[in-house]
Amino acid sequence: MRSYFIFFNLTTVLLLYTKIQKSQKFFSIFYYFLTLTLYKLLCIILTIMITEVGIGISTKLDAFIAGKDAAKNARYRLGKQVPDIILAFISPIFDQEDTIKGICSVIDETPLVGCSTVCSITPLGASRNSVTVCAISCKDITFSQGIGINVSKNPRLAGRKAARQASDELKDIKRQLFIIFSDSMSGNITDVLRGAQEILGTSFPIIGGSSTDNLHFQNTYQYFDNNTYTDAAIGLLVNGNIKIGTGNAHGWQPIGKPHKITKASSNIIEEIDNRKAIQLYEEYIGKTSDELKIEGIAKIGTSYPLGIRIKEKTAYITRSPLKTDGSGSLMLNAEIPEREDINLMIGDKNLALESAKKACINALMGIGKSKIKFAIVFSDIGRFQLLGKNPQDEVEIIKDVLGKDVPFFGCYTCGEFAPIDTQEYKGQSYFHNQTISVTVVSE
Repeated sequence: MRSYFIFFNLTTVLLLYTKIQKSQKFFSIFYYFLTLTLYKLLCIILTIMITEVGIGISTKLDAFIAGKDAAKNARYRLGKQVPDIILAFISPIFDQEDTIKGICSVIDETPLVGCSTVCSITPLGASRNSVTVCAISCKDITFSQGIGINVSKNPRLAGRKAARQASDELKDIKRQLFIIFSDSMSGNITDVLRGAQEILGTSFPIIGGSSTDNLHFQNTYQYFDNNTYTDAAIGLLVNGNIKIGTGNAHGWQPIGKPHKITKASSNIIEEIDNRKAIQLYEEYIGKTSDELKIEGIAKIGTSYPLGIRIKEKTAYITRSPLKTDGSGSLMLNAEIPEREDINLMIGDKNLALESAKKACINALMGIGKSKIKFAIVFSDIGRFQLLGKNPQDEVEIIKDVLGKDVPFFGCYTCGEFAPIDTQEYKGQSYFHNQTISVTVVSE
């Protein structure tokens, strides 16, 4: 809006100048109309090019009021701009349907996507037990949505449906980025990604994450317009003449010797080194399987995930166990194939924060010197647990690297979709745990 005032003041000075030049009446009139025309053209150009992001956060106790309050704050920060898309990140402490109703009471029929989360991420901070609403208005970016349900029954089909619906809405516009919000407790989430890649292509940039609850690892929620879902995959396709830069890193390090997955099916590991899978944790953590169940293998697993070394690289993709059963098997939300070598991994706060900086720098490298419109951040709940009372430290690093005035939004997730920028993997997106994924959108 500051640019509008500058042009208005310049025009005012020029118009006053034309009145003073009475001796040159013809040229004054000509100059008057020329100035007015240029002013209008500049206003039109600014309206077309400007990107506004409004972020609203509420911690009101009533779910409907909290949703309404967050949406009003986001809408207010857009000024006179009309939102093109709404993203919502809602704590599980709120009644999900009432919160969405509160948001929709403000945004009218603006498309909405999002998911439940233990904590949202914006320049305002890492906000737990809150409703966060992000409103985007941008004339040179178009958004289209898709949804796939019953992830637990057929995750690949759900991912395919979400991508196809989003793609079918806008066939003739340049597609740039696909964002997935998926249920995290519905089996092999890598198949959701594969389904989307069948529609968009294996090298198409796909980001996003799996929704979370308050670290209970039970029920999570996804949002599509005015509806709340569980067991669903929501997709948002970002289209237009823009540049995209992505970066991701985690900072977890391997401990001990490598181990081999000797028996596994999809996202369930039955044996490691020809022994019950749970025994790996019994040995390293020093607790019995019963103690691990009581404490919660999911909470332990986010701090001590399994790492798969990327071929010919020192980097690892991590996987976190979510459940264990009576037979000693480990259930993850993504698969590790049989015969794969793995390491137990351990997190370090300083390395985790350094990885946030690295992810931001890599994202910026993808857009060169182009001006950032906004950034999207997804960070794993394993990082949230590792940082403890200081998740704000990660937010401050993002602000320092991207710039204090760059708007960004996102949330903590139970696993992230992000490309691997190596020659061997050709930028293909994979499902990660413990990772922070940063994506910048520029002119």
